[in-house]
Amino acid sequence: MKNIIAALSCIALIAGMMLPLGASATAFGPGSLIKGESFSAVYYFAEDGKRYVFPNEKTYFTWYENFDNITVVDDRTLGTIPIGGNVTYKPGVKMVKITTDPTVYVVDVGGVLRPIASEQIAETLYNINWNQQIDDIPDAFFINYTMGSDIDAAAEFKPADVANSVSNISENKGFDSSQAAISIGDTVTGFVPSSITVEVGSTVTWTNQDSKPHKIKGEGFQSPTLEYKDTYQRTFNQVGSFEYYDEFNEGMVANVSVVN
Repeated sequence: MKNIIAALSCIALIAGMMLPLGASATAFGPGSLIKGESFSAVYYFAEDGKRYVFPNEKTYFTWYENFDNITVVDDRTLGTIPIGGNVTYKPGVKMVKITTDPTVYVVDVGGVLRPIASEQIAETLYNINWNQQIDDIPDAFFINYTMGSDIDAAAEFKPADVANSVSNISENKGFDSSQAAISIGDTVTGFVPSSITVEVGSTVTWTNQDSKPHKIKGEGFQSPTLEYKDTYQRTFNQVGSFEYYDEFNEGMVANVSVVN
């Protein structure tokens, strides 16, 4: 547990030093990077409406070059979004091992680890300086990965092709791009995100994360009363901007923008 906290604090410290100061926001969507105003971690917001944490800066920098596009949200709003788990290394970018085992692995799509059978294969895959392209993963984070078949020949794995096969974390985790999710908080946090953009034909799912009931109402759609953890879905088949509110708390207003 101490290792996890230390790793999260490290990446948050770097992000905090590089992020611009400004007001918090709740207008973001699937694929956004978010962090709280004072909490220690950077998260990836996914189509399932959950936030996935980067365990350390090494994992983060296999996916991103900098901290330029992180949305800061207030801590209470961040707490409305459920935690989904950890982000794994981008496939193909690095080899990894754990500190207690000398076995070296390539990272395949979906966070699958495949042992490399020999140094010769590793050198063919990652060139003569292959041993400088291995990151140690703390044992505590190894549970985020699954084990795959051995790499017995270099032809079985082409790092550049594997890296290019997934363009973002959602693809790597197998999320459906036609889905989006919104958490319903209390009257202070409101709908999270409060503004979201989806493609036409996408299905949006609202989940009540508040202990009190809520009821969504918009032009042409209305949910039943949603108790804690109840969900409501609507598929948006027309382009446009769809404002909605909570019938029990009309000050809670949000918007879904539908684009081609």
